[in-house]
Order: sequence, then structure tokens, then C-alpha cells
Amino acid sequence: MSLLENILTLFYPPRCPGCGALLAHDGDWCPSCLADIYQPRRINRPSSLRALDACYCLADYRGAMRRVLHDIKYNGKVGKCRACRVLLERFPWPERLEKIDAAVPVPLAPEKLRRRGFNQAEALFKDWAEERFLWCDALQRLRPTKVQWQLHRSQRAENVKAAFAVKETISVKGKQILVVDDIFTTGATLEACARALKEKGAAGVTGLVIASSAP
Repeated sequence: MSLLENILTLFYPPRCPGCGALLAHDGDWCPSCLADIYQPRRINRPSSLRALDACYCLADYRGAMRRVLHDIKYNGKVGKCRACRVLLERFPWPERLEKIDAAVPVPLAPEKLRRRGFNQAEALFKDWAEERFLWCDALQRLRPTKVQWQLHRSQRAENVKAAFAVKETISVKGKQILVVDDIFTTGATLEACARALKEKGAAGVTGLVIASSAP
């Protein structure tokens, strides 16, 4: 640890993102909060998700996990991504990702990216993914979309329909793709991304998100 890091740790000691308890390492969760939020599972996808072959999440989207993701996404607190990296490192089924060729983030619309300054999917996953797969910004947004959480469930699929495309300079033909994002709600966004990837020949598309309220 550098001198600067030691000084920062002295004045701003690591705390649990959930309860604020003092901890040894930045990004760690105390045992109680970790047991509460860490709920890894393969999400039970509705039958409407046909292009997305599977999707995994690491935590329930509630309480401390919801606050952490909200702070990252809307308050620019990217340092809190370390609390999510801890969860990613604990992904319990690494063998299910052994055939993945590339990790692809869900892209933001250009105007939203300029306003926010970063893509939360990249901030959350890139460092972790690059140790395991090729990181590839293969997707682009073709048009702006409304904020998904503001829409009724029945409107979300239509909102993102044909909103994504694979960049012309990138080939995904025959590849196994891992699409990553912060949250899975109805799966409409991941499904739209998977459809765009498969239309360009991707052999399979799996989703991985930090949190979800879906069972």
C-alpha cells in the first residue's frame, strides 16, 4: 500500500457499504450484511426472453445493494464499485462461464454517457472481466430510449425494441458472449442486446448483473 493510501486509510478507514462497520479492506462487507445481500442465482427468465440464453445475478436489488448501485449510477460514486467487485469475485459457478469469448457491456446513449461521464456497466465489470475474457464494446445504441424503471413492465420491451446493434467494425459470429449490466428487472434490455448479437451470428448470449428483484 502506498503512503497516500495509508494516509487516506488513516483518515477514511474502510467501512461496510451496508452498516458502516469498520473493516480491514475497502469494498468488503461485514459478514452480516454480506449474508443479507449476497444471493447469487440463475434468474428464472420469463418465456418472452428467447434470445437471452441465461442470466445470473449476485444480489437482491434492495436495501444496501440498491443504495450502492444508486450511488454509483446517479451520484457518481464509482469507488463503490469495489463493493460489487467483491461480489463478482465470489461468483459461485465459474465453470458456467468457461466458454465465454467476450464480455460486452450494455451501452448508454451518447448524450447520457456525456452527462454521466461513465457507463456504469463498464465501471462495475471491466476490471473483473478483463482478467477472464476479452472485453469488447461491441454494442451501440441506435436511438435514445426512455428510462426503463419509469415504464410499466408491459412497455419496457417495446421501449428497447431494435434500440441496439453490433458495431460494424466488430464480429461476434460464432462467439459466446457475456452481456453485463447493473440491474435485471424484466430483462427487456438484456434481451434486446442478445437479439442484436444473435442477429450478427453470436452462438450464445448469457447475461450477468449485479442485482435483481427477479427470483
